[in-house]
Amino acid sequence: MFATAGLGLAAPYVVLSWNPAWLKFLPKPGPWMEKFKIAMGFPMLATAFWLFSLIPLHYGDRSWWLGMFLVILALAAWVFGEFVQRGRSRRGVATVVALALLLGGYFGVVEGRLHWRSPPEAGAADSGLAKNEAGIAWQPWSPQAVAAARAEGRPVLVDFTASWCLTCNTVVKPALDSRAIRDKLQEIGGVALLADYSGGAAHITDELNRLEHPGVPLLLVYPKNPSQAPIVLRDPTPFEPPSHYRSLVLEALGRATREVARQ
Repeated sequence: MFATAGLGLAAPYVVLSWNPAWLKFLPKPGPWMEKFKIAMGFPMLATAFWLFSLIPLHYGDRSWWLGMFLVILALAAWVFGEFVQRGRSRRGVATVVALALLLGGYFGVVEGRLHWRSPPEAGAADSGLAKNEAGIAWQPWSPQAVAAARAEGRPVLVDFTASWCLTCNTVVKPALDSRAIRDKLQEIGGVALLADYSGGAAHITDELNRLEHPGVPLLLVYPKNPSQAPIVLRDPTPFEPPSHYRSLVLEALGRATREVARQ
């Protein structure tokens, strides 16, 4: 990801170095650049807010201490910028204050209160197992749960997901939160299992590695016949219409029973 971002940032400079005449197509420098810089700060703020929302998954109620540290960090940056970089008097004192804020914030808050080195044991989120609006009763995923359902001759729908996964929340979950999916599962006697990877559970990591899949989202449909391999649905794109992906899930659930009926 970072290599791709670096190539994207470097590419314009390479292209313009190769043909400097194309510089005439670029907008001229001016006051608009300051406004553009400020405007681009809001997407960065939104990204920071989203990343901060993931902290409770790993540290629970301790997460707000990270917010306190960020406030101290901002104060240290302001002191350094206002009194050191702007060349005012007492720059040495300002430097000492900024360093004291950083060290005090890190050792007193991050190490002393957040305890970032010892997050709680990862586990399935209880909220992910609740019935959604469509009434699908999700059960926690495990290899044993899959084996037990298949031993009873029931097809299985498995959703590998995470609360921080953009595509999971914008495409897969809206596609599954459907009466059509619920009715289809009831019609075929299917079992819905949820593998919540929000906390990075080790047993889910092992399963994703076994399936040779890089991460979430991942949707599997196990046919009734235990000897048949699971149907692996392709990964959706982040902006794919949920209705289109829902049709793929319904088609896979249908195949899970038709293949048995033909035998």
